[in-house]
Amino acid sequence: MNNQEICRFVNSKDIKQHLLATDYNFTTAEAAWLVYQCVDTTLSKKIEAWKDIIKTMPDGSIDSPHFDKPYESIHKVISDFIKLKQKASDLFYIERPTSFYQYTLVYNDGSKDYDDSMLYSSFENCFKQLQKDLSQEDEDVTGEIRWAEIGCCYTITTKYNHNCQIMDIIIPADYGVLDWNLLDFFNDLWFHFPTPFKKGDILYNPRSHRQGFCAGPIVMTGITPLKYDEDGRSHTDSSDMNVWGYFQDEETGTVYQEITFNYMDYEYFPEEKLTGKKRILKALSNLLKDEISLELFIKAYHLIILEETRNDLMPRGWFTDEGMKLAGIWNEKDMGIILIFLAVFENILPLPICHMEDN
Repeated sequence: MNNQEICRFVNSKDIKQHLLATDYNFTTAEAAWLVYQCVDTTLSKKIEAWKDIIKTMPDGSIDSPHFDKPYESIHKVISDFIKLKQKASDLFYIERPTSFYQYTLVYNDGSKDYDDSMLYSSFENCFKQLQKDLSQEDEDVTGEIRWAEIGCCYTITTKYNHNCQIMDIIIPADYGVLDWNLLDFFNDLWFHFPTPFKKGDILYNPRSHRQGFCAGPIVMTGITPLKYDEDGRSHTDSSDMNVWGYFQDEETGTVYQEITFNYMDYEYFPEEKLTGKKRILKALSNLLKDEISLELFIKAYHLIILEETRNDLMPRGWFTDEGMKLAGIWNEKDMGIILIFLAVFENILPLPICHMEDN
């Protein structure tokens, strides 16, 4: 498998383009891990790719701080992982008098609910109902089917894309039939791939629709691998492949520092979407890039917050023009509120005299 073929499994289009442009030379472990974490590739395509990696890329040992001992052959561990997925699939389709299937739709915010699903004695009937429901949903809605037994706390879960193709089969290590270490093999690995990102870049994960804490774009201050290279990465795994930076609370517009993963999923946030309160992120980005002064950033931050607070309080269209005039907050040139707004702002924090360095 050549570098261009491996790059197909990189989730971020910007990192993918960077790796292609620099002709990055992947190791066997890196290639296998990229296949594993690819969010848009079906399980059958992943198995094909892993088999191709075994055929075309060099063998060697592989280690991690989380392994009991190093694996002597990465080819063998990849082959064993394929067998693990096939074994999980075999167990999933076993129908017993005490077993049942349930399905759920998975929405773009990650929410799902098995409680509303009836119990099916056969996989076929459960799958048909999932197909029917998915056909009536938006394309970003996916599905899951789980197999369980009465009186047993373990389940085997098969994940499907919108077209009902199998994306993964999940079986818990405690089920007792599979190798615990092998199940966690790819999650226990850690890599430092080169990226095009620099301090101050505004990034986001276009596939993440999470709401609330650490959602939305991030103004990057760094990528964890750089720090872990210095510290010796003594306890790292895939969950440590993080982006450091500043997020923004969607409601208040305030910013806070946090980390998120996986940096290999992140892309440049579209410039045209830096509107409303998100303009603060643009100002913060330019501050971190030394394009503007701290003084100008502070003033811009307050001004944007005040402007957007005004927009939140008086959304367009809520009142007639006549009503706005009678209330004294609108005139023919639509400038009254702006002048009042700026006057209030100047009393709170005087606007700076423009300097050449304040772009």
